[in-house]
Amino acid sequence: MSSNTVTGGECPFSFLFQNIFNNHMLDVNVRWLAVLYFKNGIDRYWRRVAPHALSEEEKTSLRAGLITNFNEPINQIATQIAVLIAKVARLDCPRQWPELIPILLESVKGHDGLLQHRALLTFYHVTKTLASKRLAQDRRLFQDLASGIYSFACSLWSHHTDCFLQQVCARDEAAALNSLERTLLSLKVLRKLTVHGFQDPQQNMEVMGFLNAVFERLKQFLECCKYFPLFLT
Repeated sequence: MSSNTVTGGECPFSFLFQNIFNNHMLDVNVRWLAVLYFKNGIDRYWRRVAPHALSEEEKTSLRAGLITNFNEPINQIATQIAVLIAKVARLDCPRQWPELIPILLESVKGHDGLLQHRALLTFYHVTKTLASKRLAQDRRLFQDLASGIYSFACSLWSHHTDCFLQQVCARDEAAALNSLERTLLSLKVLRKLTVHGFQDPQQNMEVMGFLNAVFERLKQFLECCKYFPLFLT
């Protein structure tokens, strides 16, 4: 069945797709297709001027449902949900969706490992998408966002880096790999914030502090290379 046949401009299908991919009891392939259909419908039905556009009330309800699903157990589906949230954020954040970033920041600070990872994954995709906008007003909004969350993003990266280095030295392979993935996601967020969030990053003390910290961390990573054969056996 084609996406045109499934969606057909009927708004209720968006809620149906959301209910399907949020239901962890359903078949993975069915849930995967539901995420893809929902994601592909964003460009066609989310803008106010689009034919058969979703109403503001419907979009508010759908957005609320999207940020309650940070416990997705399937990696591939979690990535698609993160991309889906980012597509909506590109159109609605921060004006129509001001709660998105605060909820993501609060979630990545949680102690639940799965929820923390999914929120961080979403945080990266949202940051990446917002950084790609090129209108002057959008760039100013992203710069405001960057100045507000840069310190937090740096502390997040530093925390996960510390955890990774400690776990490597302790030869805790599973924990180290999990921390490494979070370290990389945090670093990707910082890369977008650093490059696109400041007009003169070289004049910003926080940015220069982060860049100096990167070189210090490289030395620590090199010191840990002697433990890496453990992960290859």
